[in-house]
Amino acid sequence: MTTMTEANIRLGAVLAQAENRQSSLGVSQLENAGLLPSSIETGMAVQAIAAASIGKEVAGWKLGINNGRAIAAPLLDLYDMKTETSFEIPKPGAVAIEIEVCFVLSDDLPAPETGREYTVEDVLPRVASVHMGAELCSYRLVEENKAPLPLFLADRLGNHSFVLGPEIDIALAQRLTNEDPTLAALVLEGDGEVLFAATPRHPQSNPLTPLVTYANLPIDHLGGLKRGQVVTTGSLCGLIRLSRQSVVKARWGDLPEMTIRLPV
Repeated sequence: MTTMTEANIRLGAVLAQAENRQSSLGVSQLENAGLLPSSIETGMAVQAIAAASIGKEVAGWKLGINNGRAIAAPLLDLYDMKTETSFEIPKPGAVAIEIEVCFVLSDDLPAPETGREYTVEDVLPRVASVHMGAELCSYRLVEENKAPLPLFLADRLGNHSFVLGPEIDIALAQRLTNEDPTLAALVLEGDGEVLFAATPRHPQSNPLTPLVTYANLPIDHLGGLKRGQVVTTGSLCGLIRLSRQSVVKARWGDLPEMTIRLPV
């Protein structure tokens, strides 16, 4: 585990303050203050300090893969609209959206024993359900997702909140893995304007890949992958910028439409 330093603690507090104030910090500003995290491990340590300072429980994880290595950021604001057709987001400040496939865990996924590794076959029984979801993004950094990776990790990979949507069949995730050209188009609209309409694609093809990879080498400081948490692993449409849209709708084949109302 990364040793917590005074700079780590200060940066975590500064990022939490920026979250609460809806403000942004520049890379040069943080560099001049000697607060830039120098490694992925340091960035992961800082995100935990910031999350603790914000004072919210970890409801899930945003996972990704960078140069073959799995990285993670906690989801602190999670909204469940599984039984609703429309949901109003109470938290302001979202600047972008990503439609994703996500998993609800039925059991903890602790780090494997030395010399052993999880496989997809090990992880699948620990998945209670598969869903379409919507990640809303915001940044505490002026440079947003162009900031150095350790700092971007400290900023929770730009997560604002996550909306858990309708349940989908695992077979649909398998069709994503196979890059099935007959998949229904994913359509995203903002205030009636089409923002995205195309066959969805996952960055790793298999949405389970980041989950299995991270389960084998968890490096967070917030307790890891726990039963009941939501795990999301990558956008099916890329990052879609929002510009004062108040209502965003996502449709994918026969799944119930997700209608998300944003504060204006």
